[in-house]
Amino acid sequence: MIRTFHILLFCIISCIFLQAQSIEELNKRRKKAEDEIAYIDKLLKTNVQQQKNSLAQLSLTKQKLVQRKEIIIGIDLQIRIVEQDLKNKNNHIDELQVRLTSLKNSLKNLLLQAYKYRDSRSWMMFILSSDDFGMAYRRWQYFKLLTEQINERAANIKETSEKINTEIFLLVQKQQELTSYLHQKQNEVNKLQKEEQSTQTIIKNLSGQEKKLKKDAEAQRKEINRINAEIERIIKEEAKKQRQKEGGNLPVDRALTANFENNRNNLPWPVKKGVVVDKFGEHSHPVFKGIQINNNGIDISTEKGSKAMAVFNGTVVKIFPVAGFNNCVLVQHGGYYSLYCKLGAVQVKKDDKINVGQEIGNIITTDEGITLLHFELWKGTQKLNPELWLAK
Repeated sequence: MIRTFHILLFCIISCIFLQAQSIEELNKRRKKAEDEIAYIDKLLKTNVQQQKNSLAQLSLTKQKLVQRKEIIIGIDLQIRIVEQDLKNKNNHIDELQVRLTSLKNSLKNLLLQAYKYRDSRSWMMFILSSDDFGMAYRRWQYFKLLTEQINERAANIKETSEKINTEIFLLVQKQQELTSYLHQKQNEVNKLQKEEQSTQTIIKNLSGQEKKLKKDAEAQRKEINRINAEIERIIKEEAKKQRQKEGGNLPVDRALTANFENNRNNLPWPVKKGVVVDKFGEHSHPVFKGIQINNNGIDISTEKGSKAMAVFNGTVVKIFPVAGFNNCVLVQHGGYYSLYCKLGAVQVKKDDKINVGQEIGNIITTDEGITLLHFELWKGTQKLNPELWLAK
């Protein structure tokens, strides 16, 4: 019986602890999403006239939608937790009410028994009329136990009544908490609807620039192909150099490769702060159907004056310009490579040994007021999704 009680108590405490953890984690995720939205708003307000009705504005606004939906999902989960709390508390109050009724009935029966001997002469005569000392002692014990039981029931009734009042107070607080979450959710839904309308307006306005945007998309595709060819050429050239050095990779290169691989999901971002506005891989054009965009890396929107930073220790193997991507810097990390494009002034030179976090160059801000870093990761000639390697 005691063991069962301990197991039950452990389960209850565990559930409370896990629930508290869940709420804390949801609050952290919500705060992160709110911070992301605030940062996107900051980016959108920068040279807003230049960015108006641009693909960059559309990408940032869509990212706001993603974060806004994340907030709504989090609030929904919090609502479910509070609703479960309310259900549990109502059940607990019902159980306490049943217990209180039982205690009152028990006390009533005890008082009825005590009423028969309501004055000292009655119970004294009842004891003295015993046949022997043993019977008198048992009768005395009976009165003593009856008195103790009456006092115990009265104390239990008081304690249970206080518990019910406490649970009702907590229930009211939970109901207020639920009402607050429902209001918060409605506010977020209203914001989401406005942002969705804004997105549709931008898309409608961009549709009028179909000829220019299609031309830009085709030009970008050609430049991406050129970057691919250049990177593959450089990597093959570096691999050839390695083969000429004592029959293969040097120990330091193998160590650097292993260290890089061990930091999957934990590489620092190539900017101090930014928002991914174009993801890795092939995906549809945000405005025009039938046009596919194939991004070898990710595009990160950041603030004017930001710098690109190395994501790992390595060696600068190439600095080259690409139309539409400005200056690009390719850094080797053993068998891996990182590429930083859309740079203006570059702060490193070929064959430099650089450290993680070291500044590589200034990210340019276009005439349209857009500050965007194009970032890629390669393993040999294999393109990698940077978001699977960068810290969350």
